[in-house]
Amino acid sequence: MRLPRLKAIPLFRAMISSRLGLRKAPFFLSHLVTARCNCQCATCFWRDNVAEEMSTAENEKLYSDAAESGFVANVMWGGEPMVREDLSRLCRTSRQAGMLTVVITNGYYLPETYDQLGPEIDALIVSLDYAEGSRHDAFRKCPGLFGRAVEGIKLIRNNYPHVKLFINCILHRDNQKDAEEVAYLARDLGTSLYLSPAMEGELPDGDGETNLFSLATAEGCSYAARRFLELKAQGLPVNNCRRYLKEYLLEGGSYRCRVPLVFLNVLADGTAMNCFKPGNSVGNVREKGLKKIIGELDRRKLLEIGDSCQECIVPDVVQTSYLWELSPEPSFSTFRVMLSP
Repeated sequence: MRLPRLKAIPLFRAMISSRLGLRKAPFFLSHLVTARCNCQCATCFWRDNVAEEMSTAENEKLYSDAAESGFVANVMWGGEPMVREDLSRLCRTSRQAGMLTVVITNGYYLPETYDQLGPEIDALIVSLDYAEGSRHDAFRKCPGLFGRAVEGIKLIRNNYPHVKLFINCILHRDNQKDAEEVAYLARDLGTSLYLSPAMEGELPDGDGETNLFSLATAEGCSYAARRFLELKAQGLPVNNCRRYLKEYLLEGGSYRCRVPLVFLNVLADGTAMNCFKPGNSVGNVREKGLKKIIGELDRRKLLEIGDSCQECIVPDVVQTSYLWELSPEPSFSTFRVMLSP
């Protein structure tokens, strides 16, 4: 795990510099490389199978500009990023630019593409909502998905041991009482796991309907938080920090969002957003270029945006905000995840 460990150092350094006010702009690129997807998950509001997306050359320019602007990490997601035939090339460009390169996938195409992807990435996050194949495939409306994802995880683990493997378990109404079984699956597969409650958003069919009917209930979130705290105490590979599970999910606490200071979210068409909430565009990288967008960001405004919104419930946002504040237990938990074998 030497390569990810070395690449984690600039990430920690950038976080501390941002906390101390020495860095004015984000340093973590969150790139939705495509909105196309082969699944139809009831919780998803990012899927758009007809959306315009940037070309290979435009994406490579984005990564070059990001690295020159001091970005130290790049998470590539979707949609399903592996529907892009140039994904391994984009990962290579990101890696060669010096950024920690991470891909989030549903895993369907991994058995065919692991050998192209493995050499080019530092970490792989595979979405699995159940420990049993038929339920997972039915919920995501993709026959064979679970088996192919598990096969792909094993192929990456056995052939590219430098790649850090994670499972992302989306918590929703149908699995809120047994999502804990995925933690045992993660242990058996030699990965670790994040529990990520699904967020409310407008479904992609355009009629204004939201995914509210599929979200976990308050009772379901509390139950899952209690169980994952217990599993974490038992030594199962749960990456959520205790503060997130206990103070936020279980007890309904609040947080000060600091994601605008850490992440820049770039959508498939080049729209850049300073938070994960749709509608917060700060320009388009195709039209203005990333460097100009970064140069126009105002740190005070980013702080104000974070202070005024705590709508995101996913650990990406909440735990990043804890980490930015150098909260001891979340910071230790994050360092352990990044630096462990």
